[in-house]
Amino acid sequence: MSDLNNNTSNIIAIVSHEFKTPLTAISSAVDLIAAKLHIDNYMDPFYKKNMSKITTEIFKLNNMLDEILTMSNIISNSIEIKKELTDVQEVLNDLKAHYFTDRKDARTFKIKVSGTHNKIYVDKKQLSTIFSNLINNALKFSNKKMPAVELKYEEQALIIAIEDDGIGIPPQDLPYLFQPFYRGSNVNNIEGTGLGLHIVKNFVTANNGTITVQSEQNKGTIFILKFAYTGL
Repeated sequence: MSDLNNNTSNIIAIVSHEFKTPLTAISSAVDLIAAKLHIDNYMDPFYKKNMSKITTEIFKLNNMLDEILTMSNIISNSIEIKKELTDVQEVLNDLKAHYFTDRKDARTFKIKVSGTHNKIYVDKKQLSTIFSNLINNALKFSNKKMPAVELKYEEQALIIAIEDDGIGIPPQDLPYLFQPFYRGSNVNNIEGTGLGLHIVKNFVTANNGTITVQSEQNKGTIFILKFAYTGL
């Protein structure tokens, strides 16, 4: 079984890399065309709209390939973990500033804080991936209020709750939520690979954390993360 997993992981990695190469070339070409249009004053609303569409789809494809590559590393047990003392508020503010400010509906997310500030010992890049996946889902599966990320600094651990007012998760789907490629029965045509929550679960566990979920269909979902301050 180990050899089969390794072979599967290698195939996934090779195919993903093969897709990445032309995508990088396409992305570079789009950037050059956009720059040329700006210089020559040809960037009218039509070109701007369609260049933006191309860039958005390239971004989505790159994210999808990143998820697949991460999945292959999980299968082969080759995920590197580089833990350091991490300021969670700093990670969230960085995500908010760089990745959640250019949405069509202008929504981002709120941050609520209670308790005495403290740092946790985790892999900062993996923590950023955890937040990015959960917040993206909160935005994707809701369309009214901004999702809320609440940080509760308790005596022994940091509790992080990510809450939305979206479509919720049907009770029959909850036991399978963190399985790879599993998607909720009510997501319909909402895009996604079904890998994000599996990656989240693996990264949380790898950093000695826990994750639980509370959800009510058509009312919303709360993902609750817990990280002890020692994290060793």
